Amino acid sequence: MECIPHPNKTQNQNRKNTMHKIGEIDLALKTVERDVSEPQSWHGLENVTENLNTENCALRGVNIMRGQTKIILEDGAEYPAPLQVPCIVHPLESGKLHFLGRPFDPSSYQLFDNREFLDFAAQCFAAAGMDNGLSFVTTLYDGSRMTLSRRLPEADFQDAHGHEVASYINLLNSVDGSWPVFANVSEIRTVCYNTATANLMEGGSACKHTPKALSEFIARFPDTLAEALAVHKGSANEYLMMADKPLSFTEAQAFFASLLGKGKLSTRSFNVVNESLMPLFLKGRGCYGQTAADAYNAVTEHFTHSASLEANAPDGSADTKKREAREMLLSDNLPETIEKGRKMIADYSQR
Repeated sequence: MECIPHPNKTQNQNRKNTMHKIGEIDLALKTVERDVSEPQSWHGLENVTENLNTENCALRGVNIMRGQTKIILEDGAEYPAPLQVPCIVHPLESGKLHFLGRPFDPSSYQLFDNREFLDFAAQCFAAAGMDNGLSFVTTLYDGSRMTLSRRLPEADFQDAHGHEVASYINLLNSVDGSWPVFANVSEIRTVCYNTATANLMEGGSACKHTPKALSEFIARFPDTLAEALAVHKGSANEYLMMADKPLSFTEAQAFFASLLGKGKLSTRSFNVVNESLMPLFLKGRGCYGQTAADAYNAVTEHFTHSASLEANAPDGSADTKKREAREMLLSDNLPETIEKGRKMIADYSQR
């Protein structure tokens, strides 16, 4: 599954770019790839590779250099500095370098580059008894961040409608210090910035860019994967519990109103309910307009793509709304929540 935006005629290209964060340099490097067996991503920017793996992906061919720095004072005096800066030859401008991050001190921070990341992924897979095959690979922010996803059939499950829900192991990394090395198992295939953010919010295991932390992470990866599968199974069970709760059109509308309203329903919240959440509930990704699970999918899709990074970060406003929605939909008090929303809609209509 991928969290994708609901079709909207008013969306423009800038909005799409904001969502996927795949830049011109990423495309020039050809580091956005999927295996031929995988369905096309929502943005459709990837190249297709047969038997995609950690050795033949384009990301392997990117040469990230560790540039040395020096200090030049106002009087022209020059002094060597211990800092290094990650960079590549600019793929679009001849004779120039493209800097992937800020200078760093190698005595306290170890750059974990693309090849080390891919070798790490292969070692993790091998430790868990898997080959080095990949489903999707992408760089983001013009090479500064990188992600990969591998299909994990062992964690697949069926939803309440009998549809197979694919599961993936996702690995994330950055060379600009913005992300740790991160791994999780979820039904979200990482193909862009928003799906990466969604996986970070799903939770998983992370480690710092230091030799000791990375070696320990690889050594314990089989246990980490087993734990991640258990957590994923628990999330799947929660989803199936929601899928067993029928929700009519008007009940879903009332639930959304109760989720967004604070005592009374504002015009903005009323519009979000009817112009965004209800269309997603009916025809959003993985939605059939029938159950509490469809309502939860609508909420996660809307807030993942309509809110900022800060809002989607742990304990951010969007993250909080998604957690509230799950708790409310799983609660025995859902009928009271729906009744509260009905009253809010009725009060709004009488203004």
